[in-house]
Amino acid sequence: MYKTTMALAVVGTLGLTTTTRAEPITIDQALERAARRPSVQITSLDLDAARAHAQGAALPIHNPELSGGAGPQFGSGAVSLQLQLGLSQTLELGGKRAARIRLSEAQTRAAEIAKRDGLLRVRVETWRAFERALVLQDRLATRREVEALATALAAAMRNGAQAGGATRLRVNVAIAEAGRATQERITAEAEYAAARATLAEAIGAGPRDQVEPLGAVADPAGLPANADALVARALRDHPAIIRADNAQRIAQAKVTDADARGSVDVTLGVGYAYAPDPDGAHAVVGTLSVPLPVRNRNQGERAAARIDVKRAEVERAYEAVELERAVRLAIENYQRARAAVAGFDIGVTERLDDNLAAAQDAFAQGGLDFVELTMIQRDLIASRVAFLDARLAVVDAWAELALATTIEVNP
Repeated sequence: MYKTTMALAVVGTLGLTTTTRAEPITIDQALERAARRPSVQITSLDLDAARAHAQGAALPIHNPELSGGAGPQFGSGAVSLQLQLGLSQTLELGGKRAARIRLSEAQTRAAEIAKRDGLLRVRVETWRAFERALVLQDRLATRREVEALATALAAAMRNGAQAGGATRLRVNVAIAEAGRATQERITAEAEYAAARATLAEAIGAGPRDQVEPLGAVADPAGLPANADALVARALRDHPAIIRADNAQRIAQAKVTDADARGSVDVTLGVGYAYAPDPDGAHAVVGTLSVPLPVRNRNQGERAAARIDVKRAEVERAYEAVELERAVRLAIENYQRARAAVAGFDIGVTERLDDNLAAAQDAFAQGGLDFVELTMIQRDLIASRVAFLDARLAVVDAWAELALATTIEVNP
């Protein structure tokens, strides 16, 4: 396995070159940092807010009301001042408070599910970014080795031409191959820089932070269970299914809440009145206030809530179908990608530099002509690049499988 241990990352901007020290990071460190990135913190804050709303929902919605009044009393004798004081309390009836609590609990559960889903996606995203960066790190090392060999061969061919041992055409071909190797190395550098930037974003690093993945690319793991078992796991544990189930509970809780708010509340009160003249009259009265629901009984919201229940049922069924489809497709994609990697002889593809050097030695000793050398070099390089492409595909396929089934992404 090719590994690089670069401690410096060179970044060019508008023709200016600056050097930034890269921070080495392992997969475990990357996953730990990703669990604290801002998007995860946001889901935690959303959950805290939902819990705060749930606490508020458990409180009575109406506070006691204190009223008072003063004014002249006239019409029978001298004008006098009358004072009034009142205390009233509106009582929630029809199960409004219980319905409100039930709805807020379901909404809190939705925030918990969103946090779990966010953690799953962050973990898969970070693992995928890390493993892709490792593969592209290997590709860059390959391109650098190919460039070095191609440049050395071009120089040797120039020297041979000066000594009369190589034709001008062969020299030009060697120079062209060296130029192409340089271009492919530059492309590999750009791809690796982009992969590192993606990894930095996945772990929540700062905009100027540079990270350098350490380790070897994970070998393709076998499936932890058969397809039916993985489908059953997803239909039981996947956040999308849990969210759809909870959406049904929320919809049903909204029906209960809308029905409860369609019932009337009553207001009870007690009042005291005092008039100083003619003999200092006192009065204590009780009050009862009941709204008459002759126009609005919350009919519109109650009907809409029942429609939302049906919609949640349809969405739950649709989610189950699409999730099973996604799981089975992810399994097929991973099995194909894993078979593609297994089709390469690791011992051959991992020794690219030795194989290229052996081909050049054979050419120098007359065992290969120039055309054979060129074809062998291209085939060896193409095989190595195809192997690395297969490793990228298996990384993507495993991440897709982990996201669909909730299996552990870091085998």
